[in-house]
Order: sequence, then structure tokens, then C-alpha cells
Amino acid sequence: MKKFLVAIFITCFASTAFADGHGGTSLAFKQRQDSVVMNITSVNITDKAGAITAEGNMGEYGRTYLTYTLTPDASGAGGMVMGEGRGALKDGTFAIGSGAGSYYRDGTKFVMHILFRINDGTQNLDKVVFDASARTLTHDVYIAK
Repeated sequence: MKKFLVAIFITCFASTAFADGHGGTSLAFKQRQDSVVMNITSVNITDKAGAITAEGNMGEYGRTYLTYTLTPDASGAGGMVMGEGRGALKDGTFAIGSGAGSYYRDGTKFVMHILFRINDGTQNLDKVVFDASARTLTHDVYIAK
């Protein structure tokens, strides 16, 4: 039993030692494009989830159509979000993206953070803010890959 407790202590100490010494470094993402104000096309609510659809010109992704499906946790103050998007490009093709993340509610604002993977292999960390009272939605795209 004594050896077991020593092994547990060493394991805990080693993981703390490995996690220490980051010296306040932070994770930073470069913005892929300017912030976009999207046009909300619909908001659908059920007793288990809600969906927001929007469209807008997303720079390199062209005219983009997005759906955000929000599933609240037990508190109702946040939960999980799934995102699905299609961008109509000038060359006649589509940029296709899917992502998952989480959201929290701040008053009437829903702040979503979604990690999207696009069909060209790029990955984005998107911050989406939906203000239900003002009926506005902003979409910021940051480079993950």
C-alpha cells in the first residue's frame, strides 16, 4: 500500500512539474478576414434546441450560408453548438465547412466558439455573437490551420 501511495504522489508531482513553467504564455490566433455582420434569415426554437440561420459575404468564402444549432446544458446559461456552412465562390464551387464548439449566454447575447474544418483542409476558430434582442449576428474567423 505504501508503494502505491508513493506512486500516486510521484505521478501527481510529475504532472504538476510538466504543467508548470509556461511563464504566462498565451494562445493567440490571427484573424483570417475582417469581422462580418451577417443577415439573420431565421431563428427556430424547440424545447430541446435552437437553430439560427444566417447569410453574408465572408470574404474568401464568398456568399456564405450558415446554420448554428445550439443545445443548452441543464443550467440554460450555455451549452454545445454545431455549425454548418456553405460559401458560394466566384469560380462556381463551394467552400464547405462543419464545426463544433460551445456557447455561453450573456444577457440576450449568445457567444459561440466553434472550431470549423473547411473542405480545402483549412481550420478556423470562429467567434460568433448573436444578440437576440437586437437581432444582430457578428462572425469573426481566426486561423487555426
